[in-house]
Amino acid sequence: MQKRSSVIIVSLTAAVIILFIFFVIASGLIQQWLWMGQVGYLNIFWKLLFIKWSLAGLSFLIVFLYTWLNFRFAAATTAASPPIVRDESPMGYRPGIELSTGFLRSGGLVVAVVITLIFTLNYYSEWDKYLRFYYGGAVGQADPIFGKDIGFYLFQLPFYELIQKGMMGLALTTLIIVLITYSYFGVLRLSRGEIPQVSKKVIGHLSILLIFLIIVWGWGYYLDRFELLYSTTGVVYGVGYTADNISIFTLWIMMFASVLLAVAVAACFYTGRFKMLPISVVSYFVLYFIIIIILPGLVQKFKVQPSELELEMPYLKHNIEFTRDAFQLDKIDEQVYPALSDLTLDDISKNQDTIDNIRIWDWRPLLQTYRQTQEIRLYYEFYQVDVDRYHLEDGYHQVMLSARELSAQLPPKARTWVNKYLQFTHGYGLVMNFVSKKDSGGLPDYIIDNIPPEPRFQIKVDRPSIYYGEETPGYRIVATKIKEFDYPQGNRNVYTSYQGTGGIPLDSFWKRILFAWTQSDINILLTSYLESQSRIQIWRNVSERVNNIAPFLKLDHDPYLVLSEGKLYWIQDAYTVSDRYPYSAPYEKTFTKNLNYIRNSVKAVVDIYNGSVQLYVMDPLDPVLSVYRKAFPGAFRNLADMPPDLKKHLRYPEDLFSIQADLYRTYHMTDPQVFYNQEDLWDFPQEKYAGSAMPLEPYYILMRLPGTPDLQYLLMMPFTPQNRDNMIAWMAAECDFPQYGHLIVYQLPKQKLILGPLQIEAMIDQNTLISEQLSLWDQKGSRVIRGNLIVIPIHNSFLYVEPVYLIAEGINIPQLKRIIIINGDKVAMEPTVEKALAVIFGSAQPQKTAVTAPVQSEELAHVKQEFENAQKALEQGKWQDFGNAMETLKKILTAPPEGSTK
Repeated sequence: MQKRSSVIIVSLTAAVIILFIFFVIASGLIQQWLWMGQVGYLNIFWKLLFIKWSLAGLSFLIVFLYTWLNFRFAAATTAASPPIVRDESPMGYRPGIELSTGFLRSGGLVVAVVITLIFTLNYYSEWDKYLRFYYGGAVGQADPIFGKDIGFYLFQLPFYELIQKGMMGLALTTLIIVLITYSYFGVLRLSRGEIPQVSKKVIGHLSILLIFLIIVWGWGYYLDRFELLYSTTGVVYGVGYTADNISIFTLWIMMFASVLLAVAVAACFYTGRFKMLPISVVSYFVLYFIIIIILPGLVQKFKVQPSELELEMPYLKHNIEFTRDAFQLDKIDEQVYPALSDLTLDDISKNQDTIDNIRIWDWRPLLQTYRQTQEIRLYYEFYQVDVDRYHLEDGYHQVMLSARELSAQLPPKARTWVNKYLQFTHGYGLVMNFVSKKDSGGLPDYIIDNIPPEPRFQIKVDRPSIYYGEETPGYRIVATKIKEFDYPQGNRNVYTSYQGTGGIPLDSFWKRILFAWTQSDINILLTSYLESQSRIQIWRNVSERVNNIAPFLKLDHDPYLVLSEGKLYWIQDAYTVSDRYPYSAPYEKTFTKNLNYIRNSVKAVVDIYNGSVQLYVMDPLDPVLSVYRKAFPGAFRNLADMPPDLKKHLRYPEDLFSIQADLYRTYHMTDPQVFYNQEDLWDFPQEKYAGSAMPLEPYYILMRLPGTPDLQYLLMMPFTPQNRDNMIAWMAAECDFPQYGHLIVYQLPKQKLILGPLQIEAMIDQNTLISEQLSLWDQKGSRVIRGNLIVIPIHNSFLYVEPVYLIAEGINIPQLKRIIIINGDKVAMEPTVEKALAVIFGSAQPQKTAVTAPVQSEELAHVKQEFENAQKALEQGKWQDFGNAMETLKKILTAPPEGSTK
């Protein structure tokens, strides 16, 4: 009775666990189904679900049948065979054990289920390989070794290897378990020097399992031939001399040897001459050791290394060609740039549009300024500063902007469930400023600021509410009986009720139960504030949102904010990648391991108010994207369908540019001999920030390239030779149509010195007037920050620009105080770009600055007091007092510094 109770308890426990797992899986799928339907991508949901469960179901069926039938046969054979009695056994079985067929079958069933679940989970997650295999086609380019189309390596080979490895694991696991079963229970007796005592059924069973394993193993050698195209042996990535002349043939030999071994195994089991079995197996592995491991190493050492350059030359060409093609380095427009030092004031005046857009605001101190002056209330936060360009009434301008998002944490006293999930649902508005201008106090010259947004230049912001952002964790419920906080206005708050289409309608009781479970929040079920039109917004983070719709794409780290025709959007760059492009060198320092092919094939546009997501095709020729366009018809839109004003804000993505620039440091060398010697390696320069040197990152600028008529929005990066600080090249990607995506590199003369960023930083430090002034400012009471060093090509020369910010202690609001400009051996530090240029070119005298601390103690105390008053008023919600304090603070900060000349 007790035994029966235990069985019942175990059964009930197992049933509860299974039901719980089923409910977790089912609830997650239903939530995703509702969400994908709401955003309009149910075709992707159903196709991926079908493929995942088909792969899982098929693998479950095959693996379970294979293992269970083998274990069932082993159980029946074991139970029907009397155990062989002996005194000692290395396998540890007990002589004379009595077993029932039912007991062995039950054990075999459990083991089969466990193995099957492991394989099923693995194949469930490999849906992308199947997608590429089924929908992938020819690329139209063949590899130089086997002559196969590149599409075979991108799409077919990974799936074949998945199947082969799965079959290999299944065959080996099953053989080992069956062998252990027969040996442990005494059906198979293995002793040194003796013929195994075993029945014909056991012999036949083991022979079939072993032959199957050997055949699958031999198939692996066939596929390993193609894997040589990704070999890291020797100086060449991919097939080198040794692989081409030795390894390919030795793999063929091992494949035929596997067939012979399978025949030998069959003959041994059929004839009962088991003494030949170990000889055959040992011979096989000796052959493997000699021709797969020893022989290629000997050829590489004694044949290749003494004449490496000569023998590896054609293979180096393959590596260079295919790597440049896979990362589109072959599309780079390389030009010789003289980098002269003869700029004149006339040259500057002819490039005035470039001068007017020199980027003097660094995003790091600017973000700090935004947070101190524009967050307005404690529950708002600026997370990132984006860079873009806008056509305004007075011309084409580069700007910096940021969304005022809802903070992840409300103030402590406001952290109630109603406040967090029903009332504080969204951020509000944005700030935007010119990158090239400042006000008289060194603060940004805003185009849009304050709450509600106060735009200039007739820019309109029709819907400033931000329901979807870069940092918006968790869920929110909108359109409830509780009015949502919209924005503060004076001493009162303005409330609203969501009128958009974002979110899943909570129009039934079962949906409330579902989301109470999936969001782990019982309050969704219990609250009385929900109505039939209420909506729950989940996956509100931009990247998370796009990733849930298109998990087959890799996303850029930085979605950016766009204001277009009065509406706010996020633009998220998305990539198609692969690690199977033949001969292309792998790149590891990015969002996926060892990618060796990448295209920026998709731009995702996310509506900030409604959360709608549109996927636009940027590269219709990308063979990887063509897979997903075939698999999910209608999911991708043509670029021509994008609204024209929104299209003006597309930009070349920073992650892709960084990858290309990093690889170009080596793969600009197209001569195999130069590449082999690595004699012209480049590196990224360094700059100074916050007192320490750090790698210079790519940055966006608006300028007119030498020899071109119009301003262009560019993403740029200079290069230095490896282990040197002088500049050797300058690279840029054009972002404006019709030249979008055009990459250009200015190659600089190697026979003369062109100063690099760190050398320019040293020039600034060595200038006695500048270093003295910066040292005075960087004392107790204030701190100096030098921003991005901008390298601008103008009229066959380079102009270097670096902004200088001052932060008063206790205030933490960076003020842009000076601009440093360098041309040739001339250095000037002045309050504006125009004054610095005038000093550089001799039309003005340097501004004299009194040798005094920049902020006097009385003034600093006054500033601190007003700042504390503003903070206190902010925390208490006294908006009139807050406004008065901020106005006083602005007057102090914008007053001319004592000792300066106007």
